[in-house]
Amino acid sequence: MALRSYLRTSFDPRRIPGLESWWDASDAASVTLDSGRVSQLADKSGNGRHLTNTTSGSTQPTYVTGARNGLNVARFAAASVQRLTVPSSTAAYKFLHDGTPCWWIAVNTFGTVSNPAADYILFSTAVSSSSVGGNFGYYDVGFGASDNNAAAVEAFRGVSGTYVAVTANASFTATLTQYNNLLTPNTMLVSECALDLGNATASERIALRVNGGSEAKANTRTAAPSTANASDNLAIGAGVNAGSFFAPLQGDICELMFFSQQPTAAARDLIRRYLGAKWGVTVA
Repeated sequence: MALRSYLRTSFDPRRIPGLESWWDASDAASVTLDSGRVSQLADKSGNGRHLTNTTSGSTQPTYVTGARNGLNVARFAAASVQRLTVPSSTAAYKFLHDGTPCWWIAVNTFGTVSNPAADYILFSTAVSSSSVGGNFGYYDVGFGASDNNAAAVEAFRGVSGTYVAVTANASFTATLTQYNNLLTPNTMLVSECALDLGNATASERIALRVNGGSEAKANTRTAAPSTANASDNLAIGAGVNAGSFFAPLQGDICELMFFSQQPTAAARDLIRRYLGAKWGVTVA
């Protein structure tokens, strides 16, 4: 109990080396509203990479107070293609695809029903395999694939059809077994990913973990990562433009952090336990 109390009240992720961005929807002081919708979610890392959408109206996520464990969230409705982006960020998030060992962690929900036949975007820096960057989605029978409530990451080389790492098989007819059934719809999850896209061992390139459970590692792609800037600015909730073949997010984004290096195992455990204690998620 003492550790949980410390994590909820005193732990500061900025003490962990490599923190690049930290967005926290529960912190009303970091949220700018436009008629009840989020026009800016400030970056609490100190790097000034604020998520914004200054176009008033339905493309801005709704700010919902007390929604998850009594805390405020940014709620995204897929039908309205709601997104927030970091302007001029194609260089800032290059570490997510250029082979730099890095890590991200989020508290969020995906979808409202099981097996929704949709590919919900948490974040993206690219929108197709001919782009440079990648996506994280909630995959269920996307592209005709056989999968259920599956977590997915795709890292693109920038050459059409060339993937540096991906959680689906070569023909995209099925999600690789370890990534299948990792997610629970309409349930607050602590989801995380360790990326090491330059690793010579293909299975080490994408390691996903949900609620502190076992790592899912099964990628088989071996293409070299691109060192070019990302094709698009970082966006959350939807692809950065209408050309994305991934579905906009249906769900809540509570808290999200990116690190340009992989924190130690002990540091990662502290962060996931901080998020679990704060948002009421049981982590292993």
